[in-house]
Amino acid sequence: MMAKRQRSACIVGAGGGIGRATTALLAEQGYAPLILIDTKESGVDDLAAAHGGIAHHIDLRDPVSVPDVFAEARKAVDRLDAYVHLSGVVDNKRLETTTLDLWNEIIAINLTGMFACVQQADPWLVDGGRVVILGSMAGHAASKITGPAYSASKGGIEAFTKKIARDWGPRGITANCIAPGPIDTPMLDAHPPERMKESMAAIPMGRLGRPEEVAALIGHLVSPEAGYTSGAIINIAGGL
Repeated sequence: MMAKRQRSACIVGAGGGIGRATTALLAEQGYAPLILIDTKESGVDDLAAAHGGIAHHIDLRDPVSVPDVFAEARKAVDRLDAYVHLSGVVDNKRLETTTLDLWNEIIAINLTGMFACVQQADPWLVDGGRVVILGSMAGHAASKITGPAYSASKGGIEAFTKKIARDWGPRGITANCIAPGPIDTPMLDAHPPERMKESMAAIPMGRLGRPEEVAALIGHLVSPEAGYTSGAIINIAGGL
């Protein structure tokens, strides 16, 4: 009997709260090589060392640099089974206080940077591969705490995910968008306490989500067993 081929994975945004939980889970599940991409300041080097991964640095404010990062990453493996995109920044400005510079930065990192990365992952993915992209409930529901730039960027991610799911279907590649509500990560520190209190009160389960719970969903969606789930926007939000 032929040995089962080890599955490879790349996580962009590995240094965030959800990224760290996902890295730990996929490492435990035996994904290798595990290619971890994030900013240098995210601590991705230490994360890679802890989980036997390979670290690369990226700045999604400069999408022109993305091909070089992916070209370097591809030296470790020529066939990628799972691509997970978790990078993003949050904003909580009101419309009247959202400057054009802020709008452009949020869109550049969350939407344009994501596009640039997925475009590079496309020829790297094996037929039958898996793609998971981090959206947000703010992409399809009016958020109490995040700003218009963030909501627009996440809405764009949802539409983009549906499009690539349709285009990649003949290759057997699935593409799904997970849309969390409030998750207990350092990203929530950007929001005023009074807004967070109001948001928490609306969650039927009465608590924040845990990064490990999001990672578990990602772990399923990148698995071989998730071959018929594609083009889905999946809320993970405690009943919101």
